[in-house]
Amino acid sequence: MFTYFIEKEYDIDKANRYLLAKIESLLHEYEAGLIPEDQLRSLASALREEIIEGPDNLNPFIWEILGIIEEGLNENNLREALGKIKDLRKEDRLDKLEV
Repeated sequence: MFTYFIEKEYDIDKANRYLLAKIESLLHEYEAGLIPEDQLRSLASALREEIIEGPDNLNPFIWEILGIIEEGLNENNLREALGKIKDLRKEDRLDKLEV
């Protein structure tokens, strides 16, 4: 879907918002005990690899969130990732690709 929004709709903002929502959903599923940490870490790694090979239009703050997940989650990392997601949702646009 990330690639679709970028290549078919030419909407980097929508692509990043879609991915952010998916990541947040996965974090909440992990928090509820529905998916194990190793599976979540694997998904984060796979997403980063796919995006590197595909359209390289990922917002750097979303990239950072994926990195936090890949490193492993504990109470602090989970809160940090969810806090960054909350902050990103407040942004007007997520197609800004520079920090």
